[in-house]
Amino acid sequence: MATLEISGRNGFKGQELSVNTEQYKCTHCEEEFTLDLIKNTIGIKVLSSTQTKNINLVLPYLNSYRKDFALDTCLRKAHFISQIGVESANFKTFAEYEDYSNPPGVFSSSPIVINKTIVDSLKDNLTSIFSILDAKGVEITKTNDQLSTILLEEKPSIVDKQLYGKYTGETDPKDKKKKISKLIKTVLKEDKSKDYEIYLKPHTYFGVPLLSRAYAPYTGDKRGLGNGDELTRDGWKFKGRGLKQLTGRGNYVSFTDYRNKTTFTGDTSGAINFTEELPGKALKGKYLLLSDNEMYATQSALYFWNDGTKKNKKFAKDHAQDDDIDMVIKCINQYDTVAGKTNRKNNYNRAKAEEVFNIIRHFDLMLQNGTDVQKIEAKAYLEKQVLKKDARAKKILEDYEKENPTPKT
Repeated sequence: MATLEISGRNGFKGQELSVNTEQYKCTHCEEEFTLDLIKNTIGIKVLSSTQTKNINLVLPYLNSYRKDFALDTCLRKAHFISQIGVESANFKTFAEYEDYSNPPGVFSSSPIVINKTIVDSLKDNLTSIFSILDAKGVEITKTNDQLSTILLEEKPSIVDKQLYGKYTGETDPKDKKKKISKLIKTVLKEDKSKDYEIYLKPHTYFGVPLLSRAYAPYTGDKRGLGNGDELTRDGWKFKGRGLKQLTGRGNYVSFTDYRNKTTFTGDTSGAINFTEELPGKALKGKYLLLSDNEMYATQSALYFWNDGTKKNKKFAKDHAQDDDIDMVIKCINQYDTVAGKTNRKNNYNRAKAEEVFNIIRHFDLMLQNGTDVQKIEAKAYLEKQVLKKDARAKKILEDYEKENPTPKT
């Protein structure tokens, strides 16, 4: 036992307490991740074969690394799974999807003039995007190179996300169930008669150009991704990969540095530069390891959890231990949509429940067995839950008060 003077927000300034200095360690904090814990956190009653496979692939690494990489408490485990559940699309993928209809980044929502960067970026796909019709409405076959020349000369305007992302076409006025190509420019002869028309065709998305543009820097860009311009293809190379969906060349560089000076138990693969290109192979580099290999997918997520974005001078792991879901989200992905942030919070509400990571149980055990400082922490947490109408927390505090009545002053 020891004497401790407690001061500050808890109202005990100057008061001396008899303190048990032996820290209580919740045994459940040390329990391993399981498939059921993850499934219940992401709220999927029946996992697909892909989800089951992916979870089982990363489980050995999560459990091997958890003690050394701040997955060592009930709170941290619950918050971590809540976040990576959203990042990995409920463990369906270790790589960011590319089928955006409303992509992030510099994409316009009003028409802009098609420029050389756009043409060069989409040069291999132009025949899938555009068609040329003569004055009689007959399509004229054009190559990608010919279309490049026409577009740069005529400079039609268009909402650029309709070029890169999936475009379903315009409703046919003659048949409301049909989609047709959209006229974007009529080109006239010198005598003002129609020469030909440029149409935007319904088409699929084009992942490499799309992600390259989405994650390229632009005026006013505050993301700090460290990517080169659209034509470097950095946006696609360093798109979201791994359990965390690590994004941007800068983050891949930081992960490389972190991993190469950190010991991951059982990993004998040595130093790796995750930004390295494979010689002579376009768009084939070691960045693909983050999405192709479950060990690196897990390691990259743990890097970001421990040493990624810092908010209010704390990393995600620290905000998780403070049980601050909003700050955890800001550290992991502050640019997520409203729906994405809601999904993260919904995951955490499931994760903290009695049948999952059971956070109330954690603080109940701390209240019953912890040091005086731990008891204060546990009581404060449970009181917050009472304000949120949590019946379990209310009963725990009521029972504790009966057994340990507060001295009357």
